Amino acid sequence: MTRDLPRLHTETFDLLVVGGGIHGLFTAYDAAARGLQVALVECGDVGSGISFNHQRTIHGGLRALQSGQLMKCRQQIAERRAWARIAPHLLRPLPFLIGTYRGTRRSRLMVRTGFKLYDFVGKSRNQHVSPELHLPNTRLESPAATQRFFPGIAPEGLSGGAIWYDYQTVHPDRLTWTVALAAHQSGAVVATYVEAQSPLHEGSRITGVSCRDVLTGDVFDVRAGAVVLAAGTGLAALHETFGATGAPPLVRAMNLLIDRPAKDIALAAPSAQGRMLTAVPWAGGMLVGTYQPEDAPNPDDATSLEPFVEAFLAEIQTAFPALGATRKDVRFVHHGLVPAQVTGKGLDLLAEPQLLVHNESPGLFSLVGVKYTTGRLAAERAVDAVARLAGRAVRPCRTGSTVLPHADIADSDGILQETSRALGVTLEKTIHAHLVGWYGTEGPAVLRCAHAEGALARLSPSGPVIEGEVIYAAREAAAVRLEDVVFRRTPLGSAGHPGEPALQRAADLLTREWGWSSERREDELSRVHKRFVV
Repeated sequence: MTRDLPRLHTETFDLLVVGGGIHGLFTAYDAAARGLQVALVECGDVGSGISFNHQRTIHGGLRALQSGQLMKCRQQIAERRAWARIAPHLLRPLPFLIGTYRGTRRSRLMVRTGFKLYDFVGKSRNQHVSPELHLPNTRLESPAATQRFFPGIAPEGLSGGAIWYDYQTVHPDRLTWTVALAAHQSGAVVATYVEAQSPLHEGSRITGVSCRDVLTGDVFDVRAGAVVLAAGTGLAALHETFGATGAPPLVRAMNLLIDRPAKDIALAAPSAQGRMLTAVPWAGGMLVGTYQPEDAPNPDDATSLEPFVEAFLAEIQTAFPALGATRKDVRFVHHGLVPAQVTGKGLDLLAEPQLLVHNESPGLFSLVGVKYTTGRLAAERAVDAVARLAGRAVRPCRTGSTVLPHADIADSDGILQETSRALGVTLEKTIHAHLVGWYGTEGPAVLRCAHAEGALARLSPSGPVIEGEVIYAAREAAAVRLEDVVFRRTPLGSAGHPGEPALQRAADLLTREWGWSSERREDELSRVHKRFVV
């Protein structure tokens, strides 16, 4: 996939999607797969906003069940199953453990009753799912086993533990990219670094958007019969430009990657403030979240995140004291602004995704996403509504059952081995495992590119990413900035700083590919460095 900007201003589309997070990508993919002519523009890179900053899990609605929302629970279980069907290569079952306590709402009896209902509601959770991804039933553990799995768990009144299973996204940024690739392969034009500036009208009806190429400054019009704004944090600003209303307030959400070894189990515990936190093993550390400060942030506010990080660490200490997490242990800060709603206690996460139909501007819609897990379903409903209001007959949605590109469970390992032998290349085990795990069935193409360019060397002595992946990302995966490669086309920097030599070498390779000036190269490095500094 490459940036195909000429098609944007030479064709007329049925649908233009503004925003390249998981909700916008699925909307473009679904609409194109159903037979519509679709374009998507994103002012940055695909998946570079809150879709980059989630906690790397696909949830099955247990919290919805706790609040008595059986239909919502069933829906989220179905979406979790859909992810397992369409991206089996990039998910894995992960157990979650929470303590049970005498005389509380989390007593052993209460939890056992809830778990029985949860297993019943989710009895079809493994239907049409590969055996490797089957999720076991919930279960209760003894106090001794709970303390062994969960060092530092609050001991007073502890009666044992409760374990349930969800999925972890093994490589979340690769997963988001495969949705972008699916949209592209279905016929959608996916254009990164294209900013939506102002609406085009015929009378009151929206007929497209005036856009600007962020990289060159060129301005051009994109004509479309309908426009879906799926811009996440930028939705309110777009509403102001488009003369629309309804954008929800925002709340800050934060996850911290703590440099601590982790058992292969996620832990859940309340902080002293009553917030339920989870600590998920990921990338050799513990990804802890999600923290929501009680402020109403301004998207344009450049205030340092340091006070929020310190406050979050204090909460982590009360929920997971055995981590002993301090500021120097924070390997990476994942943060962003997410849709919220006003409650009696202030701002809280928006409970459900919303599709806003702007009747004052026919043809204009806004998709307000909530969770990565339900992004596919929210997009399906958005496409249904757009097609219905446009009077268009479209094919049934298939995004919940069609495997994403390169994400199926195939013999990726064997195919890569055959490619290595054919090229006369002997890969180190960690590099081989990385190419299989990250790229799936695309691994051989990456290896062939690396071999042809003499770029089989590691970028970092401690990491498996090789030089050829940078070249491949630039040529075949629409990577136009250094940060695209470092954080999203490869796992080079998404779990912490890979070391300055690795960044310098990646910058050298992209400079050669794109003909950057020395000033542009330094600017690209500066943009990446800022992501590692709070």
